[in-house]
Amino acid sequence: MKITFASIPAYGHLYPMLPLALACAEAGHDVVVATGEPFLDALPVRTARGIADGMVLHDVEQETIRNHPDMAPGPEFAIRMFGETVVRHMTPSLRDVVERERPDLVVHEMLAIGAAVVAAEAGVPAVAFGLGLWNAPIAGAYEIAGVSPEMPGGYLDQIPASLQNPGPLPASRRPIRPVAWAPEVPLPSWLPSGRRTVYVTLGTVSFGAVEVLRRAVLETAAHDVDVLVAVGPEGDPALLGELPANVRLEKFVPQAEVLAHVDLVVHHGGAGTMLGTLSAGLPQLVMPQGADQPFNAAAIQRVGAGLVLRNEDQAPGAIGAAVGALLADGPERTTAQALSKEIAAMPAPTADLLF
Repeated sequence: MKITFASIPAYGHLYPMLPLALACAEAGHDVVVATGEPFLDALPVRTARGIADGMVLHDVEQETIRNHPDMAPGPEFAIRMFGETVVRHMTPSLRDVVERERPDLVVHEMLAIGAAVVAAEAGVPAVAFGLGLWNAPIAGAYEIAGVSPEMPGGYLDQIPASLQNPGPLPASRRPIRPVAWAPEVPLPSWLPSGRRTVYVTLGTVSFGAVEVLRRAVLETAAHDVDVLVAVGPEGDPALLGELPANVRLEKFVPQAEVLAHVDLVVHHGGAGTMLGTLSAGLPQLVMPQGADQPFNAAAIQRVGAGLVLRNEDQAPGAIGAAVGALLADGPERTTAQALSKEIAAMPAPTADLLF
């Protein structure tokens, strides 16, 4: 079978879907991943251009701002960004891919809605791959693009049922276990350190929140712990300035391996880091910066698997106090361990889930 996978060219959109794409290739299917820079010809499967040349997530956001200058950040902006701008820049390239590849099936991450549009035009079945919590803005983005948010071809959901938002989900929902994928990057040589260790990151898209990250690093490092900080592939560690001796800076780390050697994660609330932390049975301190992160933070707070500090709540010492509470092995760690078991029981990514 010929399967075209499609994703916005962003780490948090593409990498969660790659274990399924690789499983399909290993099962003998002809797989191509349609995406954009910097991922073209840089994955362990064949790639094709699936978005306008040079277009990345930041460009999509900026164009949406230009098109809707009076629209504040929030749900309506997300609907326009993914239901209009992304669709406009993905559909021409994806039409070329579908015409050339003649796939039997299209699998697209949930916000590459242009792939659903093109698959419907071509009469090809499409399966959506869920990245994070299902919510009203996602449904709205599908509706504005003229695609049913019920996803009749199938919706693979990485979110464990007890964490998913209350309310109706696409009727075609099927669970799939979140499995991390990353390029071959060595684990920092000092891990494990023999001391309690905290992993701090604002993800691969940090929304320019350098001061938030620095504050989190300094207040975490005030505890008797080692601190690993990942600033992202395009991040500049020098922007954080001088840091204590118990802080180690990296750009990109093999997160799944790192999580096996740390005691706590302090992060932005991206779905990948949230799910990876839960899979490892670790508590988390979430400091949401944008995108779907407030939804994820609210879910972590609702189930009691961690603590949440929004930017406006970060009075001096607040982050340090939250870190200390979570390192004390309270109820958040117990809840995280229960969710880890729930995630482990979800079906692994295999080609069988698509048919």
